[in-house]
Amino acid sequence: MTTRVGLPSSRQRVAAVVGAMLLAVLPASPVMAQGAAPAPDGSVGGQRAQFITIGGARTRYYEAGSGGDVVLLIHGARPGGTSSANTWTPIIAGLAQRYRVLAPDRLGHGMSENPSGIYTATGEMDHIYAFLKAKTVTRLHVIGQSTGAWHAARLALEKPEMVQSLIIVDSATLSPPVGNLAERRAAIGLGQGAGAQREGTIEEGFRFNMEALSRNKEHVTEEFVAAAGFMARQPSGMRTDAAMKGEEAKRYEANIQAGAKEMRGWIAQGRLQAPTLLYWGKNDPSAIVEVGLKLFDMIAEKNKRAQMLIANDRGHFHYREHPAEFVHTVTGFMGQH
Repeated sequence: MTTRVGLPSSRQRVAAVVGAMLLAVLPASPVMAQGAAPAPDGSVGGQRAQFITIGGARTRYYEAGSGGDVVLLIHGARPGGTSSANTWTPIIAGLAQRYRVLAPDRLGHGMSENPSGIYTATGEMDHIYAFLKAKTVTRLHVIGQSTGAWHAARLALEKPEMVQSLIIVDSATLSPPVGNLAERRAAIGLGQGAGAQREGTIEEGFRFNMEALSRNKEHVTEEFVAAAGFMARQPSGMRTDAAMKGEEAKRYEANIQAGAKEMRGWIAQGRLQAPTLLYWGKNDPSAIVEVGLKLFDMIAEKNKRAQMLIANDRGHFHYREHPAEFVHTVTGFMGQH
């Protein structure tokens, strides 16, 4: 059973605890045959990626559905070949039953190129705006997870006339600091920030990271892992990963942290007025629940249409762990706006 509760004050901290939900069912994703080569476009989950050139950058994205309203999905993680819109494929088909869904690889992520070789979150925003213009999108719902919630919130703050609703999923990037994030990630064997690396193959590192942040690890499939390794070995992925081992990683971190501080100031001023849902996994070991609660308190202070939902027994990628539940919940929220 799921309950959603509007939270008018910071005292009402816990919005809901979600148990098992089987009210919406997504088509099962095909399993890649053992040893099968990844698709040349890095596609997974029965979806097919497309490409468009945005500002000189060949950009990979998923598009599905033909509903009147648009849903933009912004994936998380710092720049790298393994981070991509593939993370959203378990929920694309479900959302596409009602919405037109767009899910791009951010600039310098996955198979989206970054010809300039300069890596900043604000540069990624410019890329997102140009992508939306190319796709003739003027109004949308936006869902951002982890680092991608930084971009989703910035879209709602910079272009409020475009945003019908905002959904923030498990993000320590936007929230005011809570505890020691580096220590929390180190405790589960992860680094922090742009350029964080693990020993071993690309696939081994990617699988380790995904599983360490997950409660239910079954979503980390062979197909998903193999596609991440394939994209990271493409020329654009190799250039990004090399850049993230040097000064560009420092540039990226400084830019994204400065942008987060700026946005928290805007939120405190009451500039974020879009209907906003914070949707958190209770068992996220990195963006812990306290991070979400602190962010919610800040937003709800000036935004009376803010809500928070805490899903029990769920990790950082709960939209992948329980995709039908996630689709049902966000569709209900977006349908009100």
